Amino acid sequence: MSASKRPSTSSLRRYLTSRPYIAVADIRRRFGLEPDAMSVVSRNGTTAFIGLPERESAKIQDLWQRDEIGVELSVEVRAPVVVGLYPMRIARFVIEQANGSAARAAEPHGSGEVHAPGDAHGGAEPKANEPSRPSA
Repeated sequence: MSASKRPSTSSLRRYLTSRPYIAVADIRRRFGLEPDAMSVVSRNGTTAFIGLPERESAKIQDLWQRDEIGVELSVEVRAPVVVGLYPMRIARFVIEQANGSAARAAEPHGSGEVHAPGDAHGGAEPKANEPSRPSA
């Protein structure tokens, strides 16, 4: 990928916050970055290697220092190596999507309709076809 086609900070941020977790390899594939690149990121005395070119790792470091993303370090090697990234604040549409699916799962028929007490679908008033019953 040419230098002019490389991801901007905003497009990288948008990609990272649109998913709950992104492996570093997925970032390389998504933006067509050099697979053999290696750089260093650091924050508050923690330094780690990341398999991204210098330009992109500087953007990752900036987002990490501003607490917009978190990093996952490998437990399989002795050196601190970043294997994945995750957003610190979940994107709004991810929350809306989760809330929408939770609301549909809570409904008995999954219709997506909300009924107030007293309406024809489940309230205290009788339906038009049913005879009225006297109150006790």
